[in-house]
Amino acid sequence: MTGLFSVGSLSDYPKLYLLSGSQIPTDINLKDKSRIGYYCNVLAITWLAINQLEDTPQLPYRTIIIERFIKRKRMIDVMKIINYSYSPSEKANQALKKFAETFRQEQIKNKVFPLVEFD
Repeated sequence: MTGLFSVGSLSDYPKLYLLSGSQIPTDINLKDKSRIGYYCNVLAITWLAINQLEDTPQLPYRTIIIERFIKRKRMIDVMKIINYSYSPSEKANQALKKFAETFRQEQIKNKVFPLVEFD
């Protein structure tokens, strides 16, 4: 029996959602205490956090997060996109740190618990 969605298309949904660029994220539903409800809320928080990141020539954090960690491009290709060649790992780490800070703030602000820990 074949379902409406293949496994590949379901696993790609979060990626497509994050890349959509839509200004209307999925509503955060604190009433749904199920696991899937929590994960949908985390996905919405992820969208909010990514779209709040700076994306200037000096601080291209949103571009780094999307190109490197969502689209899974090689860091060398990401550096070409943002016209940056000095210490690419350091710039990526700065982007990840800023994302983690923003994500945590959004998670607390929207009362989505338990908190996701970034180590």
